[in-house]
Amino acid sequence: MSTNWKRFARWAVSSLALVASMQASTVLTLTPSSTLSGAGGTTVGWGFTLFNNTNFLVVNAAAFCVNPVSPPACTTPGAAIGTFTDFISAFNFFVVGPSPESTSVSQSFNSALHTGIGSFAIAPGAGLGPINGQIVLDYSLFSVSPNDPNFDPNLDLVVADAFVTASTTVNIVATPEPASMGLCALGLALTALAVRRR
Repeated sequence: MSTNWKRFARWAVSSLALVASMQASTVLTLTPSSTLSGAGGTTVGWGFTLFNNTNFLVVNAAAFCVNPVSPPACTTPGAAIGTFTDFISAFNFFVVGPSPESTSVSQSFNSALHTGIGSFAIAPGAGLGPINGQIVLDYSLFSVSPNDPNFDPNLDLVVADAFVTASTTVNIVATPEPASMGLCALGLALTALAVRRR
């Protein structure tokens, strides 16, 4: 084998190992943990903790994908079941990485403030039962923090699109009904009172 091919082979193996180690150092944890419950017409959502200790991570997008998931391909639940809204990249900007940044960023879910990974608006007519899936986070890694005044997104880009996932379930439950027995009893009492007055 020629010297150039040996160098190329060593470079290729080193590059693959570097990319694998960078992706392995990123962890996404959802809060609350894996299962959310809500009735049709309500909105549920996820908070998160994102850990990264290699290079500087910037989130590109988030999605709620139904199983099986194979990023970057994503099958969404469909509008008849519900709609996911990405909060983490659309309304927030985080750089997660070594000093001077923080290796861990956490944020709780708040629909009004657009905080957390995102929300899932359950369609009013959605069928009951669980929707098993994953939150898929698409991110880029840079060798220099985007907050650094010398940052150049073209020169400092290490990985354009990497993915980290976290399993989750949205359990669609029945809409709570008012206490129908109490309403029936009240109706019968009023009817009896009306009959008695005659």
